[in-house]
Amino acid sequence: MWPCLNCRIGYMRPRRITYASHHGDLFVVVPNMPAYICDVCGNRQYDEEALMQLTPLIGPRGESGRVPDVGPEPRDRSPGPGWGTHRRPA
Repeated sequence: MWPCLNCRIGYMRPRRITYASHHGDLFVVVPNMPAYICDVCGNRQYDEEALMQLTPLIGPRGESGRVPDVGPEPRDRSPGPGWGTHRRPA
């Protein structure tokens, strides 16, 4: 446990949280990842050792950190039967 460098009031406490991040073209989700979270501002830092073990499995983080553009939805599909006919019950 050490003082938070973000708010300088709280303390970083060990917890297990879900890691979610873009790595290249992949969106990676890892449950139960060791991390440290500030008890006041919520600042989070993932455990360095856990990140070092994760990187060889999934590769380095992408530079942009953006979701890749997959383009518009195909227009050749027509809406199915009953499309737009749903009404709220009285």
